[in-house]
Amino acid sequence: RINLRHMEKMMTDINKYRNISLTHEVYSKLDKLSKVITPGIQLSKAKTVEALVSDRIANPHKQNGWRNDDNR
Repeated sequence: RINLRHMEKMMTDINKYRNISLTHEVYSKLDKLSKVITPGIQLSKAKTVEALVSDRIANPHKQNGWRNDDNR
């Protein structure tokens, strides 16, 4: 028998979090980035995305060596 109260506590708060889908290729690149964004600390995939988005918002013209048409 499933304890619904226990399940509710375990479930992600849908009012606070959202999902995204990534290709396997992008997921692999995200994994690599998670190891180099903060030297000595491996970030979770979610924190890596959060760090990249926050950095781009704070520095919208920053390129970091990436071209807009670059599919690396």
